[in-house]
Amino acid sequence: MTTAAAELETEIRRLRIRIISLTTAQLDEATPPALSRRAAIREALTEFSRVGSDARPVPALGDQNLADQVVVLLEHGQRSAQSLPEPDRENRIVTLTEAAVRLRRTLA
Repeated sequence: MTTAAAELETEIRRLRIRIISLTTAQLDEATPPALSRRAAIREALTEFSRVGSDARPVPALGDQNLADQVVVLLEHGQRSAQSLPEPDRENRIVTLTEAAVRLRRTLA
């Protein structure tokens, strides 16, 4: 596992824990520029899908599924990167990691 892949794995774990710990009221709170933490997560899900899943539509599931959706999309992006040539693979993993870090910081 590369350093970038290890960093993405760490961010996936951090995000999962962070999102699971949010209450409904906290999900409703504004986090500029997003309208709410929930909206920020949904925007990030769309970005994760664009980067690692050929921009497939992301279903709007309930709050209890947000952490799972984040984990699934990030892990899928990481797995899909394995079929890319080395520079592209590293770029995709770094892009996903940066997006995950942005989301985690927005949710803080």
